[in-house]
Amino acid sequence: MRGLPEIGLFLMVSGGPTCYRKTRDRRPSPFRHPPQPFFHSGNDSMRYLLLGLILGSFIVTNTHAAESEQSGALIVVGGGGLPESIVKRFVELGGGQEMRVVVIPTASSLPVDEEKIASLWQKRGAKEVHVLHTTDREVANSAEFIAPLKEATAVWIGGGSQSRLAEAYAGTAVEKELIALVQRGGVVGGTSAGAAIQSQVMIASGRTEPEIKTGLNLVPDAIIDQHFLKRNRMNRLLSAIDQYPHLYGIGIDEATAIEVQGRECRVLGNSFVVVVQDQGAGKMPNIRTFNQGESFELTPIE
Repeated sequence: MRGLPEIGLFLMVSGGPTCYRKTRDRRPSPFRHPPQPFFHSGNDSMRYLLLGLILGSFIVTNTHAAESEQSGALIVVGGGGLPESIVKRFVELGGGQEMRVVVIPTASSLPVDEEKIASLWQKRGAKEVHVLHTTDREVANSAEFIAPLKEATAVWIGGGSQSRLAEAYAGTAVEKELIALVQRGGVVGGTSAGAAIQSQVMIASGRTEPEIKTGLNLVPDAIIDQHFLKRNRMNRLLSAIDQYPHLYGIGIDEATAIEVQGRECRVLGNSFVVVVQDQGAGKMPNIRTFNQGESFELTPIE
């Protein structure tokens, strides 16, 4: 795996990871009570993450695909620059030159420039581009508003604030149409906030203690965190998984994505994806790392 000599040297110099034990009630807490972080030191968190990167390199990552619950796909991008390889894969999944894409820019606080958005996606190869934007849940539930989603082969959700997306669309007809799109073979993609919104248990904000809100029910049995290595968000994801031990924590770095088909996930892009799984009270969580082209499954956690 790339960078392993440097990671090993860092661990030797820094004294290795901090070991710990945790005890807690196994019942998931309400969304309004996020858990306390495991680590109170950013350095401890980074050492632990780097240990995970080393251990992850020895894990066999070629898994047998689970039975697909859907015929389409999700592209979940960790923010930052968007590599051409990820764009190309999204367009391919969306129908190539026949792609009819709906772009949702609601996460952004900037004014929506429909012409600019349409021009960008036409250059990327889309046959048709529709821009869908509202902050009114009543509008989001209207037949007229969701009509383009019924004809779309692809949807792209832009970055900004995932809370804006959740407040506008979670639990509305828009969410139902996104699920239907994937079930009929289309693709839903998003970056940054557009990635975080794709898990129903959604990290809305927080440096180490996550604020949890309800997102879209797209990625099964997982909590997504983005900008993961760039912004050192290991504490935040560990804390979220402690609160929801029946879910996988998926940390996606910038310029990196996972392609989700059913429960099979494949890494695309330039950096790492970190997968965290709770192992029970008093035990360290299982931390695995995956690089471009490697795969893992979101097998339901008992």
